[in-house]
Amino acid sequence: MQNHRRRYKNPPIEEAVCEFRFGPRQDWDPTIPGKLQNVLGNQYAGKAREQRVVEIGLETHKDKPANLRYGEGMAKIQLVTENGKRMVGVGQDVLTVHMLRPYHDPLRSDQGGWEEFQPRISEALDAYWEVVKPGGVCRIGIRYINKIVIPQETVEVEDYLKCALPRVPGLPDRLNGFISRIDSVYEDDVRLVLSQGLLQTPPGQEGFLLDLDVIWETTELVKRDEALAKAGDLRDRERTAFETVITDKARELFDAD
Repeated sequence: MQNHRRRYKNPPIEEAVCEFRFGPRQDWDPTIPGKLQNVLGNQYAGKAREQRVVEIGLETHKDKPANLRYGEGMAKIQLVTENGKRMVGVGQDVLTVHMLRPYHDPLRSDQGGWEEFQPRISEALDAYWEVVKPGGVCRIGIRYINKIVIPQETVEVEDYLKCALPRVPGLPDRLNGFISRIDSVYEDDVRLVLSQGLLQTPPGQEGFLLDLDVIWETTELVKRDEALAKAGDLRDRERTAFETVITDKARELFDAD
């Protein structure tokens, strides 16, 4: 699956998230975020803040088409880098690692991308294990939220996304809005949740949201090393799914100067 990890000049990745959920503890210790920041050192030297999990929703307005939006859910404490582009979120029995746009430097393979994301995931998980001493991991998710923006006022969704809604004979051909969510399961019970829809964009542009969330769950807790290996496997599946649903025209857009 490594062949699917193409490095685009302008990847559409708005945010990448790795989430670990742990076996439940009786109480939440409010000193954990501070202890975690001490272990991680000065790489997350920005001011800690409250963070909420990204959630998908349907946005409707009178006399306007419905649009897919993503917002915020339950609260966690977020440790951030000074530029605010890299984050670690911690809450009760949950740890998340985030990378915001720009996901990588297109001119330097050693700057950003999975080559940066994976070590940040490993370091954050090590720090959490040292501070919290969890019994193990029960759920892992790798999620990539992509914003595909085309500098045209009118486009055909099918030119960029193979998973776009099909045209139905007998219905109007012009698309004024769409939203979909597909929850599918691999043979080993790993889930792939694919959400897509139109985005609100400035005049003269058209935009789509493509959200891929790959989720593994277990009833038997796993330790750190196995959890990291699972996260890498989920990342491979996400990249394969992404390359499967986009078109060559989308690839040309992502590789444009």
